[in-house]
Amino acid sequence: MINETTQSHAEFMTMKYRCTPNTIVMGSTTAGADGNCSYLILPGNFRATFTGLGVYYPDKSETQQIGILPDIEVKSTIQGIRQGRDEVLEAAIKYLNAEEVK
Repeated sequence: MINETTQSHAEFMTMKYRCTPNTIVMGSTTAGADGNCSYLILPGNFRATFTGLGVYYPDKSETQQIGILPDIEVKSTIQGIRQGRDEVLEAAIKYLNAEEVK
């Protein structure tokens, strides 16, 4: 399960899991904030931080600033949030209990 707050190592792990048979990624697109941090000190002691390496799917498509796309998109709704529900988890449980998965 992923969403827009999924970043960095969790994005790498999602890509890794996706290479495993019978894996489904569910939720919403991740932040696309993966890769190492490089630093540059500029005049005036201003410190700039940026990603120094590209991060790609095994098929060489980019992930940075794009994010990891789910296989099944499920987004939380305002109503669900107000009710204290985890709609992504509910959808995952429903998926796992479905006849076609068994």
